[in-house]
Amino acid sequence: MRMDRKGVIGMPVRLAVTFLVLAIAVPVLIDYVEDYRNGTEATGLMAQAEIVSDTAEKTFYSGEGGAFTAKISVGHGNRLVIGGQGSDAYAIRVFCGDEDVGRLVMDRPAVRIAGDGMSVSGERTLLFECVAYGAGCAVEVSVIA
Repeated sequence: MRMDRKGVIGMPVRLAVTFLVLAIAVPVLIDYVEDYRNGTEATGLMAQAEIVSDTAEKTFYSGEGGAFTAKISVGHGNRLVIGGQGSDAYAIRVFCGDEDVGRLVMDRPAVRIAGDGMSVSGERTLLFECVAYGAGCAVEVSVIA
């Protein structure tokens, strides 16, 4: 290997270009990985919301006095808000941390969740009961484990 003036000047330039490319590429890759992680986390939470919705629908169809249970697992720092006031009584809202990432509306059939709504996180077993509510029925949700 020959060491001349061209090699001594060329090596620092090559290193500088390499570090410049890395400095530009690494933040872009980190953002991409974080977006991918958040997307998969939101998809998993929506799957848990589907379990809640399906169980609420099954309970609603069973009529007054019907009861079912469902096991859900909502990761740390995330939560599902089941029911609420007004139009939220027919919805399950999905939160990743404090960010609202989705909403599942139970409109076919219009299953009303009785009460003021509840926030659920962690591994829980939920009890769904069909109760009389006004002129029809609603589903009451409670945590049993």
